[in-house]
Amino acid sequence: MCDTQVVPGREQAASEQTLIRLQADLDAEGRFGQRTLEVTGQHVRVVEPGGAISFQIALGDVHSARNEPLVGGGRLELTTHRGEILPVLSYSLAVAAQFSEAARGIEQLARGEPLCINLKPEQTRCARCQRLLPEKDGVCPACVQRGRTLLRVLSYMRPYRGQAILLSLLALVTTGVNLIPPRLQALIIDNVLIQRQNLSLLLVYMTIWLGVLVVATGVQIWTGRVISRLAGSIAADLRSSVYRAVEFLQVSYFDKRQVGAIASRVTQDTERVWGFLVDGLPYLASNTLLLVGIIIFLFRVSWQLALAVLSPVPIILAFSAVFWRPISQMYYRVGQKWARFHMHLNESLTGIRVVKAFAREDREYNKFLQRNRELRDAGIHADCRWFTVFGAMTLFVGMGALINWIVGGYMVYRGQISLGNFIMVNAYIGLVYGPLQWFGQLNQWFSRAMAGAERIFEVIDADKETRADQGVRRDIVGEVTFDNVRFGYDKSNPVLKGISFTARPGEMIGLVGKSGAGKSTTISLLCRFYEPDAGTIRIDGMDYREMHLHHMREQIGVVLQEPFLFNGTIAENIAYGRPGASFEEIVEAAKAANAHHFILSKPDGYDTIVGERGAKLSGGERQRISIARAILHNPRILILDEATSSVDVETEKQIQEAIARLVEGRTTFAIAHRLSTLRNATRLIVLDKGQIAEVGTHAELMEKRGIFFQLVETQSRLTQIIGIGEV
Repeated sequence: MCDTQVVPGREQAASEQTLIRLQADLDAEGRFGQRTLEVTGQHVRVVEPGGAISFQIALGDVHSARNEPLVGGGRLELTTHRGEILPVLSYSLAVAAQFSEAARGIEQLARGEPLCINLKPEQTRCARCQRLLPEKDGVCPACVQRGRTLLRVLSYMRPYRGQAILLSLLALVTTGVNLIPPRLQALIIDNVLIQRQNLSLLLVYMTIWLGVLVVATGVQIWTGRVISRLAGSIAADLRSSVYRAVEFLQVSYFDKRQVGAIASRVTQDTERVWGFLVDGLPYLASNTLLLVGIIIFLFRVSWQLALAVLSPVPIILAFSAVFWRPISQMYYRVGQKWARFHMHLNESLTGIRVVKAFAREDREYNKFLQRNRELRDAGIHADCRWFTVFGAMTLFVGMGALINWIVGGYMVYRGQISLGNFIMVNAYIGLVYGPLQWFGQLNQWFSRAMAGAERIFEVIDADKETRADQGVRRDIVGEVTFDNVRFGYDKSNPVLKGISFTARPGEMIGLVGKSGAGKSTTISLLCRFYEPDAGTIRIDGMDYREMHLHHMREQIGVVLQEPFLFNGTIAENIAYGRPGASFEEIVEAAKAANAHHFILSKPDGYDTIVGERGAKLSGGERQRISIARAILHNPRILILDEATSSVDVETEKQIQEAIARLVEGRTTFAIAHRLSTLRNATRLIVLDKGQIAEVGTHAELMEKRGIFFQLVETQSRLTQIIGIGEV
């Protein structure tokens, strides 16, 4: 019995274990407020702020749950077994994703299934600093744990331990040879120039200096070559890791992100890491060693002078720590603007034919100008701040030399240190303060590289499809069973609502229905691009989630409405599913697909380059090549997704002949734009609003005069009006 009255007490609620508790942010009047959804093993209820229960229904009375989209938010609704639709509570878009999961959980509990939902909200702000994140559930550039990220980047150095050890030894040698010239200056001044005798000693010092220069040059060249190999190898391994991870990401990952943003992880972010490894990290290591060595030398000369000339160092370090962090965040935002710039550029160039067809060049140019201005303004803002801070750093750097002339000059005047040592200290100051002046930039450089690395690792760590080495390998016969399969891209609004059917080996099943009925979703589930939210898909009696994913997909062939061809030769595209196929096998497949004749008419025949996405071929030619690809692949289960749409009658006839050869002996699922092309199907499954409405042959469904009959009649009238031809 449906119970929706207000219950004053909470004794009953207290006795039940709460399985779902979720707070809405709108009150009963639609104003901002708080109400709580509680779901137990027996009831679904709404609890008001004062503790009163304003809505309650027995879980056994619930048939389904859904989220009704509203302006700026949504409303949770329950449908009873009697067909009543009961509004439960409203909420804003801020918590819409959580209530979608809650609706799915209510349905799971109502059907007696285990509760399996994720009520964790999408993160739009950093949990630590509350700054807005560049992406939902993304990385906060201000709070990246740079030390941990650096260690993970350096873990890619394990295969190159020998080069890393060699680089460390070369850094020590570089530090030593850089410390020698100032010391030689001191010896020349004190032992030769001031005493004005023993010119032979000057020749000895010059010879040593020349030798040091030769060694320094050789070590620098050697170090650069080792760094180039090491950093290049690590960057290449990072690119390989992130690309490999992208290949095995779930399809839902790509549904939420633009291709340009993902591509920037492989290119721009790895480039930042490579830049830091090849320049920043060696710079930091060598100058740190040099700084330690110089400090030791300075204290050996005079600890008083050393303390004096190094006194600005803490100020420089503090100044860098305060001002470079905001600058690093500015440069991170510049990186974001670059990503948006690349996304627009990629999108506009990919869709250039659509742009031209609708004469929207000016509109796209204006959008480009906007992205370009945003990038320009962000870059100028960051660079202006950087030059301001860098200019201020020059003041503190100059103070070191000034202090040396004041304190050191006084000590020379009083005879406390020699003139040679004074000149040596002055040279060492340049070696100390030069790197320190760039310390802030190095910090910003490091921050950008680590933020990029974190974005790379975010992709690497994302949820993947079932690993290719898991599951049972078995050859497919071709029986496919959908058993009460339920699925929705938004879990609370399922596209498929418990469909069940069995396709026997060798059958051709036609999927028919209006747009949005669930035809393409059924195909996507069969290919295991997604997995059912409920129910089971079995192939030859086995749950396909227990099967080896890679091996299973190798036995499924797909011919899409818009076939995708790679920018290679026709032969390479036909052999894509079987790279080791002989040329004779490629030709036989092309003949079976009615493609051989038009291929030979091309100047280069099978060696003809098809262009990006097959742009140099017509739609019908691309389709026949994709059919030839499927024929050569020789799948046990074949999927035809609108394979004859958008082509002329003659081309359609050739494609239909090719398809007739292709489907022989295979279990085939076909979605067709022209319903008459499904007359030869073993059975037609008519989908309506995510459910199976009718099943039968073309003739049987026409006799029923139901949904399929109406679709055929509507299409017939339409084609008579616009003159397409027979349906």
